[in-house]
Amino acid sequence: MADGEVKVGIISCSGEEIPEGTISRLATRRVLELMRPGNTVTICLPLFLAGNEAEQEFARKHPTITVDGCDKLCAKKGTEKYSGPVSAALVVSDILNGECACCARSAKDRSEKDKEAVWMVSEEIAKAVDAILAENDGCGASENGGDGAECACSKPIPGIEVQVDGKSVTIAGLGMIFDHLAESGLAADGSSGDKLLETVRIYHQIEPEEEDDYKAALISAYKTHRRQ
Repeated sequence: MADGEVKVGIISCSGEEIPEGTISRLATRRVLELMRPGNTVTICLPLFLAGNEAEQEFARKHPTITVDGCDKLCAKKGTEKYSGPVSAALVVSDILNGECACCARSAKDRSEKDKEAVWMVSEEIAKAVDAILAENDGCGASENGGDGAECACSKPIPGIEVQVDGKSVTIAGLGMIFDHLAESGLAADGSSGDKLLETVRIYHQIEPEEEDDYKAALISAYKTHRRQ
C-alpha cells in the first residue's frame, strides 16, 4: 500500500442460516472485485473474532465497514469489541426492507430476485466506501483497476458440523477458530467450554437455553479437531 493511500476494510456477515448472510457476502465480493477494487480489502470475520492480530490491527488503523445480515449486528459488535468503532455499519435486512424471505440461502440457487438484492446491497456498500474516501483528504474511488483483495469470507465459509442436543448444526469458520485457539494454548478439555462458547456466539446465534448443549458440542468438536 502506497503512503497516504486509503484502504477501506469490509467485514461481511458469516451467517449461513439466513438469506441475508449470503447476500452480504456476495455484495461484499461484488464491491471488492468490480465496483471499488482499488480502494477496498476484506477482513475474515471468524479469524478476526478468534483473535487474529493482523485482522484486528488492520481494523484499528483503517476505516472499516461492517455488512451484517440482520439486526443482531454480529460483525459490528465483534469489530467494535476488538478494534474500536466502525466507520459505517450496514444491515442487509434494513437495506432490503426485510424483503428477503424468497431469497435463497445458497449462492448456487440464486434467482433474479437474489441478484437484484445483491446489487442493491453492493450499491449501498459502494456509497459508504465513497463517503469514507471523501472524508480522507478528498480521495476519490477507483471504479476499475487496482488490486481488490479477495477472501474466502466473500464465499461460503467452510464449517464444521457439530451435534447439539441430537441435532446436526454446521458452524461456519469453526475450523479456523479451533486452529487459532489451539495456537493460543487453549486446552482440549472441559475447561475450554466457556472460551469456545464466548468466541462462537459472537457470530453464530446461540439462545440462552441452548448454551449448555452448545458448550458440550463445542468441547467435543474441539477435542476431535485437536486429535486430527
